[in-house]
Amino acid sequence: MSVDSLSTFVDTLITNRLLTPDQMNTVTKELLGRIRDARALAKELVQRGWLTVYQVNQIFQGHGKDLVLGAYRLLDVLGEGGIAQVFRAWHTKKNCIVALKCVRKELMSHPEAVRQFQQETKTIAQLQHPNIVQTLEADCIGGTHFLAMEFIEGIDLGKLVRLSGPLPIVQACDYIRQAALGLQHAHERCLVHRDIKPANLFLITTGNPQLVPGQPAPSSDPKRTAQLGSVVKILDWGLADMRVPAAAGKQEAANTLMREETIGTADYLAPEQAIDASKVDIRADIYSLGCSFFYLLTGQPPFPGGSLLQKLLKHREAPVPPVQEKRPEVPPAVPQILLKMLAKNPDERYRTPASVAAALSSFSRSSRATLAPGMPPGFSSDKGPRAPVL
Repeated sequence: MSVDSLSTFVDTLITNRLLTPDQMNTVTKELLGRIRDARALAKELVQRGWLTVYQVNQIFQGHGKDLVLGAYRLLDVLGEGGIAQVFRAWHTKKNCIVALKCVRKELMSHPEAVRQFQQETKTIAQLQHPNIVQTLEADCIGGTHFLAMEFIEGIDLGKLVRLSGPLPIVQACDYIRQAALGLQHAHERCLVHRDIKPANLFLITTGNPQLVPGQPAPSSDPKRTAQLGSVVKILDWGLADMRVPAAAGKQEAANTLMREETIGTADYLAPEQAIDASKVDIRADIYSLGCSFFYLLTGQPPFPGGSLLQKLLKHREAPVPPVQEKRPEVPPAVPQILLKMLAKNPDERYRTPASVAAALSSFSRSSRATLAPGMPPGFSSDKGPRAPVL
């Protein structure tokens, strides 16, 4: 039932504790004395930053209770996939913003969807590394399975390059080195990402104040982000292994699309991954990271344009275009590193992400950074591929 009266609107705010006690006190003792319309009050609260536009729309559609999940208050939708939605949320007990990933309502009653979400949660929970988005809590409240993760501000590297152009060589080397360190952490836990691409490499903006409920996320200035942000985090762990269960009532075409998405993204896909994504190892992620490296340096993937099939064939057969053609100032050793990452045969690539990080360390701004606990710069932990765990 939609909200169409001032009293119902206020009751929704009180019942679901969408405002702090002080804010609610201002509403009842000050604002209601001069505002007699629900929409006018909602506009006032949005202008004050006490509610978001998303919250107001949900309230007026009669979904105010859906903004509450235990100690979390949903503020905005950040994104969604076949099985889950991701929200910006406020943790009322810890007084902090989090990214809250929840199983979609229409799939809560489907065991396969829930199982896959729980598997993803189990996978992500194993990963605790500075270059991987951190898990805070996983639980189920009122039948809603959710995963709370750190909320990070900044810009993904795909968008950064689209807005600002190819990156300085030192930055590109450092960002790929950091991503390799995160992948090494996953590799040591027998995990393979399967969808490494610039859009899943997120550059964090540092030095920003903590957001408060009702505040929109600040828009990213790519140049300022590149200056302030120094940490790259890998996003979307486990997502590539998810499939929408047929019982969910989705059209077959949608199921086919989801199955295609599970192998990765065509512009960054290892040749062997296109054949059987379930059998790839960490070297497929190294290939995808190499394609991302090429993108950061040139502003495009190695094989842009063409159909899906044409892209896959080029990854399997076509030589990698010389990066020096677009960036002649690149040091000679960097193209050699890139070509080894992009070898068609997995056996000819770096065997571990730590080896990639070691190779790039002397070209990055953080050349003295530790590769991993107990590993000095230049050390190559090249112990070979491990079987992936899904």
